Amino acid sequence: MNATILAPIAGLDAFLADAAKLLPTGALLRGEACQPYEADASSCRGQAAAVLLPDDTATVSALMRAAVRHRVRLVPQGNRTGLVGGAVPDGSGRQVVLSLARMRRLRAFDPLNRSAVAEAGMALSELNRLLEPHGLWLPIDVGSDPAIGGLIGANTGGSRLLRHGDVRRNLLGLEIVLADEQGSVLDLLAPLRKRNAGIDLKQLFVGSGGALGVVTAAAWDLKRRDASVLTLLAALPSRAAALDVLDACEQRFGEMLSAFEVMGESALMATLRHFPALRHPLAESAAGCYALVEIASAMPGLDSMLQEQAETLLATLLQRGLLIDAAFGRPDSLWALRDSLPLALAAEGLPLSFDVGLPRSRLPAFHAAAERWLADEHPALRLYDFGHFGDGGCHLIVLLPRECAAGYSPARLAMLKSALYRLVADHGGAFSAEHGVGPLNAAFYRKHTSDAAQELAAGLQRLLDPAAALGRHRYD
Repeated sequence: MNATILAPIAGLDAFLADAAKLLPTGALLRGEACQPYEADASSCRGQAAAVLLPDDTATVSALMRAAVRHRVRLVPQGNRTGLVGGAVPDGSGRQVVLSLARMRRLRAFDPLNRSAVAEAGMALSELNRLLEPHGLWLPIDVGSDPAIGGLIGANTGGSRLLRHGDVRRNLLGLEIVLADEQGSVLDLLAPLRKRNAGIDLKQLFVGSGGALGVVTAAAWDLKRRDASVLTLLAALPSRAAALDVLDACEQRFGEMLSAFEVMGESALMATLRHFPALRHPLAESAAGCYALVEIASAMPGLDSMLQEQAETLLATLLQRGLLIDAAFGRPDSLWALRDSLPLALAAEGLPLSFDVGLPRSRLPAFHAAAERWLADEHPALRLYDFGHFGDGGCHLIVLLPRECAAGYSPARLAMLKSALYRLVADHGGAFSAEHGVGPLNAAFYRKHTSDAAQELAAGLQRLLDPAAALGRHRYD
């Protein structure tokens, strides 16, 4: 039951009166000043009763105590780069945004331990700018610029998950404010790689979308920046061939295979139409799809060896019929072809985006099934795909030509999404690879998550947040 809706107006007013005493001048926003905090990157929009901008953990704790006492719902928020509505308020005008935007400090940095403790409002790009002079970085590579807290809430992966893993694998510790009567601060920040002294509680909060506690700081396991990098674009006959090429790359380069991104031929052509300054290095090769491959190492001086090994491998793949052509290129030029895809497709029509995860061995069969289904059921629509093939991630975009948009009501679009997610489930996949669970996909969570798992998640949320004072999405 939604405690926020049941809470009396007096409770909200009393909470905001308390919040005004706890926050510095200008850190409590009302009315039109809230608008920038009421929408995310997916254009999911709500209405906030207020926006709170605390600047330290003690204030977050005090605000949480007041929210529990007055039965007011707080919605934690970072940089609003999410795509499932999980960090924006609902339309009731009764939920309060808790923005961590002013908590941007680098609390600790230990280059010899390769660790850093950053507050939840610090942007990923800001952290990496501070680390760059030391030859270190947090290797979560995404197209947007999320805040540290948002990275944890979504368990962000990105283009180099194949080599470096997701947030869960790079996280050493957390500081969390719990949604209890005391606003308890759980200090799990110690930057230790080896700590087996009980249940690893920090992992409960990773990927929870802010539903179990407010992350206020995180300790990270940093990586050395790459000193030797080789990037190539390969034209492949099919997605089935891409699997064999991926396997061959892993056998040849092992952990130095940093990224293996696959783009459909039609998606790449759309990019080139809308970004004519970009150059297609394999324009003469008719391909079923393209693979963007990055091989990298923190060890300097390996460029010639990487080039030689790659040329040998490509010659073998060409002989086996798994490769049509390939071209080496500067990383920024080749990655621009991949990174420009979302904007290009948005210019082509109205995109319905799906970020799904599958066993990578099933990606070709899933794509073929989705293509057949769309051609049979929605022949006027077009299917594009690109994504982190090496880790089983697939960004699937169903494009509605603008002249067809009027024929697709919200109900019809929901049915289309449901059918595609059913195909994902049939192929052993997950409806959300990276973006987590929020109001935009809550119905799919209920449909595609087992009853036992849902009950366990709901019980955990009731235990940690008995007053339902926290989070946009309720697992119960």
